[in-house]
This record gives sequence, structure tokens and C-alpha cells, in this order.
Amino acid sequence: MVLDNAEYTLDPQGTDVPEIYTVVEELSQFSSICICITSRIPTIPPGCETLEIQTLSMEAAWDTFFRTYKHGEQSDLVDNILEQLGFYSLSITLLATVAEHNIWGTDRLTREWERQQTRVLKTEHSKSLAAIAFFPQGVDENNLNWLFPTITTRTNIFDKFCILSLTYGTNGFVTMFAPLRDYLSPKDSKPFPLLCVAKEHHFTRMSVSLIPDEPGFGETRWITSEDVDVEHLLDIFALIDTNSGSVWKACAKFMEHFYWHRPRLIILRSKIEGLPDEHHLKPEFLLELPRLFHLVGNRMERKRLLTHTLKLQRAWGNGRRVART
Repeated sequence: MVLDNAEYTLDPQGTDVPEIYTVVEELSQFSSICICITSRIPTIPPGCETLEIQTLSMEAAWDTFFRTYKHGEQSDLVDNILEQLGFYSLSITLLATVAEHNIWGTDRLTREWERQQTRVLKTEHSKSLAAIAFFPQGVDENNLNWLFPTITTRTNIFDKFCILSLTYGTNGFVTMFAPLRDYLSPKDSKPFPLLCVAKEHHFTRMSVSLIPDEPGFGETRWITSEDVDVEHLLDIFALIDTNSGSVWKACAKFMEHFYWHRPRLIILRSKIEGLPDEHHLKPEFLLELPRLFHLVGNRMERKRLLTHTLKLQRAWGNGRRVART
């Protein structure tokens, strides 16, 4: 007995779930019945063995591709495309469907792939997909309204993405499946409008003062759930807008949020240390990094950064920061 797409019947938020669970558990007691459940959520009846679906082998990828695509034959060119797709069944099926519908021969398929790559999998709502693909954690469901203000049916669209297995929901985030995420992410360094909206929104959220026991301090804990996305956003803008004071000040506020709510090292560290010593904000950043190293227990690295910071602060003649360092 196969319960396919069981997330619709076993979702804890759904109706009649206790009754359905009871039926499944009773059926599983019969030695003559084997139950197979496919689901995009981890909530399954107790006693079931969970299996993780792996990517396809080359042979299985061929079978999947040519089961749909009938206008070409196996070749090294097709092998190369399947390998670039990471042997993911969904991506292979989508590409095979597009190639079959367009009646592309193998040569044409190869040319289109080299020219467009997974843009050949273009959907009606490609901007929404590209936006999800940009963020490593995905998009917080609570942020859909301000991220996609011009899309009136955004909730339904994201539900459709999930049904089509283009995305999945986890811990309140809508996340893109790999390798679609890698291919649909913006390839150039120019930020598209949505990223600018996200930038201004997060920069504003991080601009508040973080003072324990003060009103509003608890609200700044939002960083604990969106830290990876915000760090990725800052990393991109620090690369494309190196001289922007607002970007680097946001980096400093980001580290301050981490100090209070999410003590860990950050990927922005290399960019901060790579700033020229004459950069007017570098001393300020180098005061925040040692605090993070202290919290994670790396005292040698903390001392090294403080020593370098002290040298810079003295060169800048900032007595207050020299004393603090």
C-alpha cells in the first residue's frame, strides 16, 4: 500500500490527522501488508523506517531522461548535462520535458543548455524562483508580503512551488531544492530590485540599539532564525559596493547582534580583515570580531586581532577606542 504525497494527509496542522494516524498504525500491524509513505515533511507514524532518497546513478539518470525525451540518443554531451544537473531526478525530468516539447535534437539541446543552462526550465514566476534561490535558508514565510508586494497571489504561488517539488517548507522557510538553487541564483554582481528591497529592510532592522533589559531588546532575536540569509546578503553587497559606508556599518551591527544572540564566527571575517588599514571603519570592525572569538573560546585569535586593532586605533588617534581596546 502506497501513501503518496502523504504530507497532505499526515500534516499535524491538517484535519482528521489522529484518525488517519490510527488507521495507518493499525494497517502496519498486519504482516501481509507493507506500507510505503512518500512525504515532504518528516512527520510520519511511529515505527516507520525513514529512508533518504539519494541522487541517481548515471544509468538511472539516462533511463529517467530518455523515458521522456525521444528526439535524441545517448552521448557524451548528454552525459555532461546530466552531470551538471547533479543527477537530481526532478531537474532531469524537467529538462527532458522541455527538450521533448520543443522537439530538440541532441545538438540543439546541447546548444540551448550551453546558452541558457537551467533558464531553459523557466517558469511563469521566474523572478520569485530566483529570489528564493538567492537566499541559502530560503525565504521566511513571514516576509512574503514585503518581499513580493507586487504579487497578489504570492501565498498560492509558493504553495504551487512546493507541490511541484521546486521548493520545500522547513521551520517556517520556503527553501529551493538543489541544484535548482545554484543555477537560478543571480549570476552577475548587479543586485536585482528585490535584493535592494531586502537590503534596506534588513539594514533598518539591524540599526536599532542593542541594550539588554531595554524595551525592544527581545525583538532583536529575529537574527537567530535569519542569520545565514542576512550574512549572505551582506557578503554580496560588501563585494559589489566595497566603498559603501552603509554596508560596512550594517556589518558592524550584524556582529553586534551576533554577540548578544548568536555567538559564532562569520564568513564576513575575511572581508573585514581584508579591508585596507586606512579604511575609516576597519578599527570599529576589528573591535567587534574579538568579542566573537572570545565567545567561541579562541583566545589566541582574539588577542591577535586586539593587538592589530590597538595599533590602528593609536594611528587614528582615537583615545576612547584605544582605552576600550
